[in-house]
This record gives sequence, C-alpha cells and structure tokens, in this order.
Amino acid sequence: MKNKIPLLTTSNTMLATVVTFLLLATIVTIGMLTPLIAKLATGIELSLQPEYFNNRTAIPVAALVLLLSACMLIGYSERRYVLPVVGTSIFLSLLFAILSPFGNIAMDISVPVLIIALAATLYRVGKIYAANKNTATSGKIRKLSAHVIHIGILLILLGIILSSNMKIEGSAVLGTDGTGEFEGQPYQLKIIRMESYYSGEAFRNYPASSYTTEVDFDIYRNGDYFRSGQVKYITDFKWGQTYTTTYINRGLTEELFVAPRAIDESSGEIDLYMRTVPFINCLWGGIYLMAIGIIGLLISDRTSAGRTNNAIKRPRAGAEGRYDRMLEQEIEKRRTQRDKRKR
Repeated sequence: MKNKIPLLTTSNTMLATVVTFLLLATIVTIGMLTPLIAKLATGIELSLQPEYFNNRTAIPVAALVLLLSACMLIGYSERRYVLPVVGTSIFLSLLFAILSPFGNIAMDISVPVLIIALAATLYRVGKIYAANKNTATSGKIRKLSAHVIHIGILLILLGIILSSNMKIEGSAVLGTDGTGEFEGQPYQLKIIRMESYYSGEAFRNYPASSYTTEVDFDIYRNGDYFRSGQVKYITDFKWGQTYTTTYINRGLTEELFVAPRAIDESSGEIDLYMRTVPFINCLWGGIYLMAIGIIGLLISDRTSAGRTNNAIKRPRAGAEGRYDRMLEQEIEKRRTQRDKRKR
C-alpha cells in the first residue's frame, strides 16, 4: 500500500526517539552537574529538589511515550491510523487536564498517554505472536522480548506517577489505652505491647551496648482487623546513635509503611509515621518484566548464535554439498600452485 504520509516511517520515528532521548539525557545530566559546578565555582552548597527534574523532564518523557505508541503501530497497522491514535492521546491528556478527573495535574496528563501506549504495545505483541505461530521458539522469544521490556518501562512510569501522586502520609501519637487514627488514612493502629530491654555486651557505664523497645500493634482497616506488626526503637550506646526498624506490608494494590519517630516510655506513648502508597506494585511489576525481557533477549541471542555456528560447521548434503566440496578442492589446488610459483 502506498504510504500517504511519507515522513511517517520507522526510520524517521526511531530518529525522533533518539533525538528526544538525547534531549532528556542532557536535561538530567545538566541537573546532576549543576550542584557540582556551583560548589567548585562559588563554594555554595546547592541542592536540586525532585521538582526541578520533574518539571523539566515531563515534556520529553511524554514525547517518548507518544513516539513509542507510533513505533508500535507502524508496520502492523495502516499508517493512516497512527496519527489519529497519537492525536487521541494528546486530546485525552488535554481534556483530562481541563476536567481533572484524578484531581492531580500530573496524573491527569500522563495516565491517558501511558494507557494508550500500553494498549499499542500489547497490540504489537499480539500481532507478532499471531504472525509467528510457526516460528521457532527462540525466534519468537527474540521478537517478543523487546516489547516485554517496553511494557515494563511503561508500567514503571505508571507506577511512579500513580504512587508518588496518590500516596498518603501522616503521623499520630499512640498509647496503649486505645486505637489511634491517622488523618486521611483508611488504617487505624492499636498498641498491644510495649517492652524494653538491654542487649549486647556491657559498654562503659551501661549494662549493655544497646537499649531496645519493641512495640507490637494490630492494624485495622476501616474498623476491621487487617494485620499485626512490630517495630523497634533502638538506642545504640556504643555508636552513639538511635535507629528504628519499620513495618512494611506489600499488598496487591498498595503498600503500607509504618515507622516509629519517637518514644516516651514514662507515659507509654509512641509517635508513629504511616505512609500508604497505592499502585506501587506497577513499579515492581515493570522492573520484573524488564528483567524477563532482557533475559529473553540474551537467551535468544545465545541460541541463535549456536544455531548459526552449527549451520556453518555442518556440511550440506546432496548436490549443494558436492559443489561445496568441489569448490573447496579447487581453491586448495590453486593455493598450492600459487605457493609453488612463489618458490
């Protein structure tokens, strides 16, 4: 079929992707080097907050995701459909930014683009699988592994955006006489036990090198029992520092994090910090898929190299094999004659 959009080719799309990626890498590199240059030039300690990078990399990352959608469709769908799909992504992002269904501008703009790019990648995977049913397993793995990596990258971006913009943080001072509420959280905590003890060898005037307070608690979700957990508040006399252990529950849809901030044994109260992070598993799932895709590429490359070497070493049968042997004999004969003339 004649290409009605001459500039919309695989090579041009890949070129635009590389240029955009270089722009993104340049922005990140400048941000990383700026504090170092400021320190060397003026002696001023400069620290760039995450907002610095988020605000400057948002547009290049969005462009990369749109280009990924185009790359997934070119070659497996008519080109006249590619631009409408990309245009729909942009339109939905602008519409969501105006209507704000998520109540967060970053999510409103990025979620439609990422979802459509993920759908385009899954469409490409389905087309490749359907077109290569009779292909050897190694060849099929090689063609699919790269797109598994793409799906992993999109899930990582989706997980970062959703978790960072939907997380809920709060703290509360709890005692052993009731259940504590955390503002904005669906979870409540009830202290069950608080016990302190010395541990380790004696140090200076202390009977041990550290002093530990264990706090056991029950977690309730919307009033119903959910889980039990424990955190520790440890004072290390030997190293002159205080540190804590944390409680983490990774569920299917969210991660719950609890950590002690301060403790008052005389009153039996503890200051606890709680953080709920929804959709964090999208990030972990994306990392696992990227690892699976990379492993698949390595395995398929190794298998293909082994088959190529076997094909080179194995003599061909029939007439083709006979001609190959005659050619080798003729080459060897001429090489011998040339060596005799030189002598």
